[in-house]
Amino acid sequence: MNINGINSNNVINLYSKNRNRVSQTKEVKSVSDRIEISKLGKSLTNYTLEGVNVDNSKKIQELKNQINNGTYNVDAKLTARSILDTIKENGLNE
Repeated sequence: MNINGINSNNVINLYSKNRNRVSQTKEVKSVSDRIEISKLGKSLTNYTLEGVNVDNSKKIQELKNQINNGTYNVDAKLTARSILDTIKENGLNE
């Protein structure tokens, strides 16, 4: 049986050859990102644009007064119904 020691020059040469192959095979791939806005997202822009010129200061002051006086009441069923009707009318449930 013949046992030879490790020849460090051979190991270094193999490492160098392999490193050169790896650096040569690296290719730069172009990367691009793409964003799509859903139908729901596009329809939400209409809501923000519609209410730009609305003066709600009188209504806001009335609500503040009701809250301060303790006379403000919320009808949860009416609120839920309005939300559902808006979703159905605008096709946002798709």
